[in-house]
Amino acid sequence: MSEITYNIKLKFNDQKDYDFWLDMLYKQRNIYNFASILVFDKKPNTMIKEYHDLLYDKIKEKFQVSSQTIIRTEKDILSTYRSIKSNKHKITVAPQKKSLSLRLDQRMYSNFNKKSIRLISSQSHKRCTVNLRLYPKVEELYDNYKTCDPLIFYRNNNFYLSVTFRIPDKVKQNDDILGLDLGCRRLVTTSDGNCILSKDFNRQKRKIRYLKRVLNSKKKNSHSARTKLKKLSKKEHNISKQYIEKSVNTILKNTDKSVIVIEDLTAIKKNTKKKYGSHNNRISQVPFYLFRQILSYKAPLYGKEVKTVNPYMTSQTDSQTGKWKGERKGCRFYTIDNKVYDADWNAAINIAKKSVKHPISYKVPYDGALNILNRQVDVNLPKVSKDNIKLARP
Repeated sequence: MSEITYNIKLKFNDQKDYDFWLDMLYKQRNIYNFASILVFDKKPNTMIKEYHDLLYDKIKEKFQVSSQTIIRTEKDILSTYRSIKSNKHKITVAPQKKSLSLRLDQRMYSNFNKKSIRLISSQSHKRCTVNLRLYPKVEELYDNYKTCDPLIFYRNNNFYLSVTFRIPDKVKQNDDILGLDLGCRRLVTTSDGNCILSKDFNRQKRKIRYLKRVLNSKKKNSHSARTKLKKLSKKEHNISKQYIEKSVNTILKNTDKSVIVIEDLTAIKKNTKKKYGSHNNRISQVPFYLFRQILSYKAPLYGKEVKTVNPYMTSQTDSQTGKWKGERKGCRFYTIDNKVYDADWNAAINIAKKSVKHPISYKVPYDGALNILNRQVDVNLPKVSKDNIKLARP
């Protein structure tokens, strides 16, 4: 079972209900921060009953809110501290909530459909109807799949509903393997002989990195520089996510293989920092983890699964003989019998071969035979320049 989340804009019919929910989200954030400090000081066991006994009466005494809001906040705090405990994080201060958001449950909403949702209102024991502004993709999901409890949040003077759809995974059609090699100049190269170049993507990233360096040098003396730096970082993340999502969709649509194997590049940026200075600077611009994350949740929707392998010697191995003989120079791999292969394609085949439990089929990776899929990606990256992001003066 996979999950896909979309944000839907809400339209309140009554200004009183709009103000009521805005005030509720502010109160809920204050309750969360107040209760988080109590939990941090007392350190109870991560059980809902102990949290309820510790928090409910104190919150009820300090804040005038409904019981539904208190119970929902207790669950949010419990989830936060359980995550901290399971990830073995060490915290010195109580976690604080900055956003205006609240996870709804059946006590707070009803009659949830693709046109509207009924929420608790300013009038006691009555609910208000809030309209949903949908677009075609979400309407299609509403017609075919079930939804979870939504999350309501407030951003840029508008209310949104974050709706999660539960989508059954498609059945795997075969056990054939596709190897993926990630890199700097080529975002991804497959063992089938396809690749996606990252030339335009890297150009945009270099511009953003330059502007961030300039703003970083001025942010100590300028509030506007800090504000622009924050916006620029968000823009960088959005550009990366848009490019990776469309690239992943292109890879999944252009293969009939159901097992996708990629390298585990978890610590590559840390390991290359001291040894290769300029090379690490280029590697740091490639969102390897984001690619793996997006690929992992999109693959089941196409009836595919993702596996990882150790990247050791995948680029220095001859994919035809399986021996560590040959030499890689740039984008080419020279074998000992004077054959020239495409280096990234050769590495992608080696990655696929590391998962030996499934059948592997591929073509010989001769240099110059690679198929470029950039036209199918069709990513319109926003332009980033000094003109649309003015540098702040100290």
